[in-house]
Amino acid sequence: MAHKTIVIGAGLAGLSAAYELVKAGCDVRVFEAQERVGGRVYTAQMSGEQYGELGAEFVDDNHTAIKDYITKFDLQLDLACQFPDDLYWFIDGILRNRNSLSPTQSIALDSLYAQLQTLIEQQQDPPITLDEWLEAKAFAPFASRIARLQAHSLFATDAETIGPGFFAYPGSDSNVIMRIRGGSSRLVDALAKQLGKRVNTGNAVRRIQQIGNTVIVNVETASGFVEIVADSAIATIPWNVLRHISLEIPIVEAQKEAIFNLPYGGAVKTLLQYPKSFWSQPNFGLVLLEGNYQAIWEPTFAQIGTTKILSCFSGGTPSLNLAQSVRSLAEEAVRAIYPNALDTIDCVSYDWSADEWIRGAYCYFGPGDLNRFNPYLTLPAGRVLFAGEHTAPVEFRGYMEGAIRSGQRAAQQVLKLQPTETEIERSDPYFRNR
Repeated sequence: MAHKTIVIGAGLAGLSAAYELVKAGCDVRVFEAQERVGGRVYTAQMSGEQYGELGAEFVDDNHTAIKDYITKFDLQLDLACQFPDDLYWFIDGILRNRNSLSPTQSIALDSLYAQLQTLIEQQQDPPITLDEWLEAKAFAPFASRIARLQAHSLFATDAETIGPGFFAYPGSDSNVIMRIRGGSSRLVDALAKQLGKRVNTGNAVRRIQQIGNTVIVNVETASGFVEIVADSAIATIPWNVLRHISLEIPIVEAQKEAIFNLPYGGAVKTLLQYPKSFWSQPNFGLVLLEGNYQAIWEPTFAQIGTTKILSCFSGGTPSLNLAQSVRSLAEEAVRAIYPNALDTIDCVSYDWSADEWIRGAYCYFGPGDLNRFNPYLTLPAGRVLFAGEHTAPVEFRGYMEGAIRSGQRAAQQVLKLQPTETEIERSDPYFRNR
């Protein structure tokens, strides 16, 4: 019989791992606590057949794994932004992109980015926060201001908590940023369709146990608790959720420390729909600003219809203080840039920190933690493997690309496992007949 694997979590990492294992002939079951699949991929449908992303959204030119799936499932990509022209900062009431910065501002940013590149090249992970590092390096106030803003808007955390060693890795090396036509959930749906009834939603995993060469997963279903026995398991859920599950597996102390201490930023995404555009650019681009929301962009640039949507992103501590005022505060952020903004006709919002099965945005690393945790993020714990964007190559963490790559890597780790005695007994005629 085929190798039996349990996949915990039906986000992109879990679905990718399961898909690759099924292709390889494995017997796979996926258990997802929520009633929907996708995890942090969540496309919202709005009026006029338009849509926006409440979760993961962007595909960069160098995101080869997701682009392969997009081709395989006959999906399409649309242009989202082109850098540097479509990246703006709204600072002191002025909207600027890289081409319109003053010479002094450009020099300050170049100095910051050069120092960050040095951290990457030398694999440095200073034991101080980004805020402390900026002060110690005495960067120009403009550059330090931009760095602190980007901690919120790009990393979903604060300059007072993120380490400069992790912050140094750019959110994108690509000049062309894209999104999936029809929404990111179309890729989730395509993978889930391939897996069919192997995916079980509304089934929360409460315990992962290994006894000998057997993995036992305790699952809470609508009719009560059941135990599922397999030859291996892949845990793809965020580690700030995994740490609330009973783990009775052969895990090394350093890896356990990473699971229980890896932090996740906070994020709220709010979609505001307007009757028409009121901005001058053909594409609103990506605007970074200070305040309750720190990033705004237009997801309807390539969509049909005269109505338009603006995505408003709040990260880090500010995202935790929005309470019930998300719509008014998002509208206020837009009006800060465009005082003559029209009234909204629709609004959808999602607070990822309030989701009990997600508990935040994506992972980040505190001072010194990148080098401390990295060697253990993909380490198997016996016959239990780990996937999720937090286990991806560092430059892809926080992206759909990272989730997919991690799922594919974990699937390969499963395929390399030696057959268990149980598997041999099932396949060898001698054991079957004795």
